[in-house]
Amino acid sequence: MVGCMKKLIVIDFGSTNLSGSLSGWLGPFSRLLSIDLSHNSLTGSVPSNISQLVHLNELDISHNFLQGVLSEEHLDNLFDLSSPVMSSNSFKISVGANWVPPFQLYELELHSCPLESQFPRWLRTQTRVETIDLHNTGTIGPLPDWLGTSLMSLSSLDLSNNLLTGKLPASIVHMKSLHFLRLDSNQLEGLIPDMPRSIDVLDLSNNSFSGPLPHNLGNSLRFAFLSNNHLNGSIPSYFCNMAWLQVNFLTALDFSNNNLEGEIPSSFGSLTSLLSLHLNKNRLSGVIPTSLSSCTQLRLLDLGESLFKGSIPAWIGNSLKLLEMLRLRSNQFSGNIPVGLSQLQELQVLDLANNKLSGPLPRSIGNLTGMASKKQEPILPLMAFAFGSYGVAYYNESLYIATKGEERIYSRILYLMKSVDLSGNELTGEIPIEIGALVELKNLNLSRNRLSGHIPETVSRMGSLESLDLSWNQLSGVIPQSMASLHLLSHLNMSYNNLSGNIPPGSQLQTLGDEDPYIYAGNSDLCSPLVPESCAGNKEKQAGHEEHTDIHDVLLYVFSGLGFGVGLAAVWWVLIFSKAVSMGYFQFVDSICEKISDWMILLKIKVNVKLMGRNQSPEPG
Repeated sequence: MVGCMKKLIVIDFGSTNLSGSLSGWLGPFSRLLSIDLSHNSLTGSVPSNISQLVHLNELDISHNFLQGVLSEEHLDNLFDLSSPVMSSNSFKISVGANWVPPFQLYELELHSCPLESQFPRWLRTQTRVETIDLHNTGTIGPLPDWLGTSLMSLSSLDLSNNLLTGKLPASIVHMKSLHFLRLDSNQLEGLIPDMPRSIDVLDLSNNSFSGPLPHNLGNSLRFAFLSNNHLNGSIPSYFCNMAWLQVNFLTALDFSNNNLEGEIPSSFGSLTSLLSLHLNKNRLSGVIPTSLSSCTQLRLLDLGESLFKGSIPAWIGNSLKLLEMLRLRSNQFSGNIPVGLSQLQELQVLDLANNKLSGPLPRSIGNLTGMASKKQEPILPLMAFAFGSYGVAYYNESLYIATKGEERIYSRILYLMKSVDLSGNELTGEIPIEIGALVELKNLNLSRNRLSGHIPETVSRMGSLESLDLSWNQLSGVIPQSMASLHLLSHLNMSYNNLSGNIPPGSQLQTLGDEDPYIYAGNSDLCSPLVPESCAGNKEKQAGHEEHTDIHDVLLYVFSGLGFGVGLAAVWWVLIFSKAVSMGYFQFVDSICEKISDWMILLKIKVNVKLMGRNQSPEPG
């Protein structure tokens, strides 16, 4: 049995729930060519006797809980090693500054291991390596100048989510085999150099690059992510020319959150394979070029937070039939909302907030069937790219969506989000009853417009609503009792309208008002004990009426008594001169005084009772 074990050349225990330590059990297998112990729960350190596996070619111990230090002692005898995959562990690699490994690697996978060192100098000797993945390893400092001249065979380089500083070496343009380059989420700065013509996937986002866009980003580019930098200047007109982009495979382009200015070049219309376009959070201006109508495959268009003006083109609804996300918020668009947008049957997010749009909310909004049905598949399912020996990686689309009173970024669950935000415009007229057809809508924001009329009963059909904001409009009438059925509602704002009547009791509307009464503030005729000032006008009127009645009664009695007294004095003057009359009259007066005494007692009792009742009544609110 031991003899057979010595002849073993392959061990494959990947994803088999192995646990425990590696120590001591690799020794007998001296002829091993391949080891796969990945995706298990192995602990402890990598045993030093792994160096006895002199024929080892492939080593995969990724996704375990291994610790300690991997040193020259482990690696010096592994002459045939070509594919070490050791990512997602907790060990460090410690070798001398001038160490020269005995092997020539084909790939190196060390991502999510705490290397916490500069870019390994020994990699300069690996002239055949095609894939290097050191993302999320704490790699620090600048990239070496020899990067583009020594690693000429490199096809995939991933150094994202590290602490790299300095400039990107210009020598990178000489890496003629490079297809996949990720340097995102570092601290790189300076100009972006020209890229090799072979590049397919380029991600330099979340750095501090500055200056204009480079003249050459590669002529086979499929994915270009340069967002969250300090790039300035205009987008050159040649950027999308077919003469330059010889193979038009560009699928996703993200230049968002920079300082780019000027207009969108008309040459963008040549990007007929484009699925996703993010140009938001720049200083781009002008109108949306008609040439974009040729980008008929677009699923996502984000031009928000810029300086675009003019009307929203009607051709968006006619030409971009596959559009799922349309975000044009915080620009200077004016005019009416195009009725043609209702032709976007796949649309799930419509964000036109903070513009100068006017006119009514189109009744055709109810035709947006993408917000009336559930979607079970991710947004942009074709967003995948090949790299390294593992074939395919997926690009997770993301989008900023303002909901529940704050802006959030949605990525992996973006396909679940359905939202309409038309807030901060100058829309007038009534909310159309057709809006109730959007039964899967999760977020509806119509605040800060000039909408009037009643809240339509059909809103109660939108059972998936989680956030509803109708504040700062001119809505009137009562809150529909049927809205009590909106059980998923967790954010509500109806403040500063002209609403009246009662808040539907025993509902989520009442519960949310109990937590935050100010969601109903500014509606003087809206009656509810949840709001401190609710029904205050009515109660004050009622209290004022009662107080006025009390005073009126008292004054009536007092002046009646005074009038009676004056009349009595006049009669008394006559009686002084007639004794016979006086005798009969005093008998009459005696009976009247008795009645007046009884009447005064009753008056006192009545006044005291009303005063006591007012003092004991609860304060409003």
